[in-house]
Amino acid sequence: MIGASTALLATVLASGTPLMPVGGGNALTLPAQRHIVQISMGGSRAPVWLLALQQTGSEGRGLSLYRSDDGARSFRFLAPIQPDASHHDRAELLAVGKDVALVYSYESSELGPSHKHDVWFQWWRYQSSSDTWSPEPAVRVFDATDDRIAYSRALLARDSQGRLWIQAFRLEKDGRSTAVVAVSTNGGSSFQRQPDLDSVRHRGGGRLLAIGNKLIFVYGMHDGYEPARMRIRQDSDPLGTWGSVRQAFPDGIYHGAALSAVEDGQGGIHFVYKDEYERLYYRHFDGSSFGARTLIEDTKDWAMQAATTRIGNTLYLFYNRMREPNKRYELRARVLKNGTFSAPVVLDSNSTFKGYLNAVDVLPAGTSEVPCFYGDARDASSRGNLARVALPTGEDDGDSGDDGPEDSPPPGASIFSDDFSRTTSRGLGDGWTVEGLWYSDGSRAVSDRDSQELALASRSSCGDCQAEVRLQHFAEAEAGVFLRSQGSARYTLVSKSNGRIQIRREVGSQVTVLGEASNGLSSARGPMTLTLSAKGSGPVELTASVDGQVRLTVVDSSSSALRQPGLAGLETPIAGVWFDDFQVRKLAP
Repeated sequence: MIGASTALLATVLASGTPLMPVGGGNALTLPAQRHIVQISMGGSRAPVWLLALQQTGSEGRGLSLYRSDDGARSFRFLAPIQPDASHHDRAELLAVGKDVALVYSYESSELGPSHKHDVWFQWWRYQSSSDTWSPEPAVRVFDATDDRIAYSRALLARDSQGRLWIQAFRLEKDGRSTAVVAVSTNGGSSFQRQPDLDSVRHRGGGRLLAIGNKLIFVYGMHDGYEPARMRIRQDSDPLGTWGSVRQAFPDGIYHGAALSAVEDGQGGIHFVYKDEYERLYYRHFDGSSFGARTLIEDTKDWAMQAATTRIGNTLYLFYNRMREPNKRYELRARVLKNGTFSAPVVLDSNSTFKGYLNAVDVLPAGTSEVPCFYGDARDASSRGNLARVALPTGEDDGDSGDDGPEDSPPPGASIFSDDFSRTTSRGLGDGWTVEGLWYSDGSRAVSDRDSQELALASRSSCGDCQAEVRLQHFAEAEAGVFLRSQGSARYTLVSKSNGRIQIRREVGSQVTVLGEASNGLSSARGPMTLTLSAKGSGPVELTASVDGQVRLTVVDSSSSALRQPGLAGLETPIAGVWFDDFQVRKLAP
């Protein structure tokens, strides 16, 4: 099944694009879960992407829902799902029309008994009047009533009759894991516990999928070899009825959950997994049994994982290949078409740790690129960023309109971004022009003098756009981000030491405060993300957000309004301020 590289793979992205900070490279665990969905909005509207992300304290957040309107090229904070970052819940998402059903439960490298480790189901309903998603009250599906047991690794499926099924593992007092399952026949208002599916000798993991008119559960365990097992039920059977426990295939699944699976659209499954010897394989399930395995990657490593997306009859497979343990990985892709895998292509070869991957399960025909998401960090023990790569499909996305000049990006596209992951003793390196003293410490840009400190992104010229940066200042001063910089003129959003933010028009030494508001945070000196948007040329509308929440909108209709495009950048009058994750995106006019 291994074939030559196709023309499709001739042009790919050279490296990943950072999206937002996360607690580590494995932020997208559990690999078997789907953390992202694409929602079709109908008509001529572009699809919306929703991402459930556990940030383990980065940006002060736990498990949150993020939204993208630009093909998953950038995301903005929508709302918390479970904000307690000390309890590492992860979610699986399922799109049902424009609504999203999700289940969340505890997941981490270690698991012990705890009454906190429950399983929750929740609907996020689309509100057409406000074009957003709002949560209904969460429903507890499995309750760890005391500190002798724990539930984790919850999965969600919707069968052909519209019933919602949730499978999870219960850690027992003796260290065994029981595969439990519950079903809702009333749209998620309540769940009925069903007979347990099986038990394994150690911590369990697996995948629950709806394919055609049946459900399939494929599973295994940690710390000890056992062949992969499965159970199947027909949707027409009475509740509580499942087929017997069967061997799925003779090699086990690493941790039971080191896998990515997607239904093939014909009653079967594309199934990619890591075996107990840490090699990556592909198998096809035809509706009744698994076929022979195909080796995808034989470089052994604990962190290697796969993510898959299907478009029509074509499977797009992403995986991370180890070059130096815990430190340097490549992000690769292969394509399965007409029964043959393409040769691998490298999408990101930067010398970083690239942790667990995730992708949308199915995309519509005509999609022009397939994105994949992963944790990107200095090493396996460090905080990092959620990153994105994309593989072109060679297909037309159906947009036949005139996009303008070839170098004009579409609305939502990134114009400029920098995570400052380099070390410079003076200045900020290629792409920046600075006034004052600046340096980069390998992960952040830092101001180094108590005077007017400006840093202009030299390739960020735009008019209707948005500039965003993560920053922290410690002294009795201020720091911020600016747009439409033309000579000595610019629009600036600054955070002040008194907990206020200001939108200003600065022209030389003349500073005009256009609006002021509270930053909405408990501390003025903690890390925060400032976002400034500018739209229009007469008048100019300016919007300020703090940590994803809009705090201030002003309109500059004066004769001094800055109507022309300009550069974006960073500003502070003091030394010791750090800036990170700077991004400039185009907005629709």
